[in-house]
Amino acid sequence: MIVMKSFLLCVLFLISTDAFGQHDGTKYPDFFGLTLAEVVDHEGWRVIEKATGYLSSGQVEATVVVLQSGSHEFVSCSESAELLQNEERIILVLISQEGEPRVTIQNNEFIVRPNEGGMMCYIEPKLSIENNQLNILYQYTRSNRQYTFEYSNGEMILVSAKSVGVSGGRFYSSFYDFRRKVIESEEGSIGSDSSTQETIPIEFDGFKTLSEFGEMNEWEVAEYKLL
Repeated sequence: MIVMKSFLLCVLFLISTDAFGQHDGTKYPDFFGLTLAEVVDHEGWRVIEKATGYLSSGQVEATVVVLQSGSHEFVSCSESAELLQNEERIILVLISQEGEPRVTIQNNEFIVRPNEGGMMCYIEPKLSIENNQLNILYQYTRSNRQYTFEYSNGEMILVSAKSVGVSGGRFYSSFYDFRRKVIESEEGSIGSDSSTQETIPIEFDGFKTLSEFGEMNEWEVAEYKLL
């Protein structure tokens, strides 16, 4: 158990310092207040992912987009990896309040960059809006991670997250439930009927919002548990 935790900590450290640690002080456009058409027409940025839906039972209609700088679209590792390695990404939330949806939330750091997929030469998030919740999913070679946000008082608050992966013949999963303030963690050998399960308390002051998130894996929610 201790060996497995040490291994996972090393992996997360390498990911956070190498794969996710490449921002270089880029100056980002201010998209606040713009419509989707104005965002799409902004020179030097293009939409690579989009989701639309309702973010509350009160029918708050939203459009969420991820922008990527530059004009190159991924083709293959050999053709695109070098061209995309310095490109930046932004996530925008456009809310419709008695009119055309406009940008009310912008985050320039949280979305991983094209070359931040570990063993993958290219990665991009998958967005979806289901059951009044925004999901941001990353699919890696041997793992995946999902963040789930809800709309509350003009902000997107993180209500849960899930990380699942395999390594060295073992599997691991962590479900972060911020309403219950616990992490449900499970580890075990692949193919085995038994596993080790643990409930870890989370200590935090208020829900974390999409607006305030920094780079991925900067937040140590609990020991060995990074988001």
